[in-house]
Amino acid sequence: MAFDATHRPALGAVRSGDVSPLWRLRLAVGILLVVLGAELVYIALASPRFALRTVTIEGDSQIAPMVAASIKLPGNTSMLRAPVGLVERQAESVPAVKEARVNRAFPNRLVVTVERREAVAVIRGAERAILVDRGGVAFSVPDEWGWGLPELVSPHLLEAKLGGDAGAKDIGLLLTVLKALGPEPKLRTTRLQLHPDGQVEIALDSGGVVNLGRPTELPAKAKLLEAALSQIGPERIARLDLSEPAAAFWEPRERTVASAVR
Repeated sequence: MAFDATHRPALGAVRSGDVSPLWRLRLAVGILLVVLGAELVYIALASPRFALRTVTIEGDSQIAPMVAASIKLPGNTSMLRAPVGLVERQAESVPAVKEARVNRAFPNRLVVTVERREAVAVIRGAERAILVDRGGVAFSVPDEWGWGLPELVSPHLLEAKLGGDAGAKDIGLLLTVLKALGPEPKLRTTRLQLHPDGQVEIALDSGGVVNLGRPTELPAKAKLLEAALSQIGPERIARLDLSEPAAAFWEPRERTVASAVR
């Protein structure tokens, strides 16, 4: 009996129940491999051999103890499942740490490499010094008083809590002044002071004092300061007033008569 075209099976079609033995074998092997893989992963994760035993802190030895104290992990944590991102965030919660990177070291160790913030200024108090980086982040390091760094002084800085917002505005303003002065050695400063009236005064390592007035026209004032030190010599200047650049004057050390800056 002839079949109508709509009921004729397509050439090469596989009928129900007509499964190739080779295909069945491949399926069985695949399932077995998946089960064995899952079992091996479970054994590795549960094995005491891979239980986290040591967290090693590498980098600056002064901040390593602070970083170690900041890392908190549950007991019996597997090294394979250790939360690397969490450990990095815990390490970077230490104000002195700029960046932290965590790597796994088989079979049971984490290595935390920390990079310390670079201090550009210091705030000194009676019992400790607070270092400040270029971004205005304040941090403290044991036994580190920032010798050789410019000291920041203002009515609010010593009231600031480490890592808090108090005094941040004063820090930012004084760092702006420090940046405007640039790296020129002749402009090396030992102290930048913000007075309650908003005037900024800097002390040079030569012993002279420079009144910048309010922190405006800083590029022009920095150029005028550099010119004055080059022409007069830093060792001759007792006081230099640049609060009004158009009417700047200086007081020599050998006499008290004020002289105009040419």
